[in-house]
Amino acid sequence: MHVLASSRQYLVLLLCFLAMAVAPSVSAADFKDRVRLAHGSESGEVSDMTPTEVSVGAGRTIAVNLIRSITFDGEPAELAQARLNAANGAYSKSLQLLAKIDKNQVRRDFIKQEIEYFEAYAAAKLALGGEGEVLDAGRKLNAFVRANPKNYHFLEATELMGELLLLSGHFTHAERQFGELAKTPWPEYKIRSTVGMGRSLQAQGKHTEAIGQFDAALATADDGPESQQQKLAATLGKAVSLAETGKLDEAVGMIEKIIIEADPQQKELHAQAYNVLGSCYEKANKSKDALFAFLHVDVLYNTVPAAHAEALFHLVPLWKTVGQEERSRECRELLTQKYAASRWAKELK
Repeated sequence: MHVLASSRQYLVLLLCFLAMAVAPSVSAADFKDRVRLAHGSESGEVSDMTPTEVSVGAGRTIAVNLIRSITFDGEPAELAQARLNAANGAYSKSLQLLAKIDKNQVRRDFIKQEIEYFEAYAAAKLALGGEGEVLDAGRKLNAFVRANPKNYHFLEATELMGELLLLSGHFTHAERQFGELAKTPWPEYKIRSTVGMGRSLQAQGKHTEAIGQFDAALATADDGPESQQQKLAATLGKAVSLAETGKLDEAVGMIEKIIIEADPQQKELHAQAYNVLGSCYEKANKSKDALFAFLHVDVLYNTVPAAHAEALFHLVPLWKTVGQEERSRECRELLTQKYAASRWAKELK
């Protein structure tokens, strides 16, 4: 009996020793960041970043153009919720959640950078939609880019800077930002760069040159899903310039094709397409067709701030043409209250 008891004690001690020996490795294995990709995900500790790739685990690197988001081990719950809200277009809610985080309690640099990025990102998106100040948003983005030149959000932040500069009329500076995207090795980013250049020329009234840029984007030899999305944006840009040069029928045909072919989840693209379609009908003196096009945005895509503000601007006079004075007043009030900082509210007579 004594030998049996001793054997049992030895076995218990051995199991305890093994548990203690294994525990540290289990704890280390539990430390995981999760990198969400277009298809699937990767997990492991994010150890380094550059604007074009992220290092995960032992010797693995992931190209930034494949990354949809990164969830960091130990990040505040508010950050995860803010990231999701930003992805769904709820930028004000995202900022409210981020404001609840005590940054002094955040020890990991990558998490601090993630918080700072989404603060700047949400502010920029609100400003682009007329719900925030462009100058303040630009300062936040510029501060992020200068402080974190190796962050994997660098290219996205740079493109957003270009958008804000374009909205502000600083075309040369905007084109410089868009030009950074062309330095990457990925066709879809080169297309994004070209589309940005085309939109800058378009904003300056240089429609022939803009069409050349959009045609160059469409001619890029890549049929990946991201490139296809950017080519739809290029098609829409070309349609805008065609309409401005009097080729309304051709423009309408291109826009209708976009509406049919674009993924229904691409709400921003659909909203922009209906706005351009409405503008084409206005130019052709087809007020009722224009009204229905802009009404699509007001009813179906009112979560896309910039497009919604533009649609409301056009709906104010269009409702009057069909004798709906009350609807016209409602659109005016919504535009001047919700999107007071937008160019559309400022241009409203």
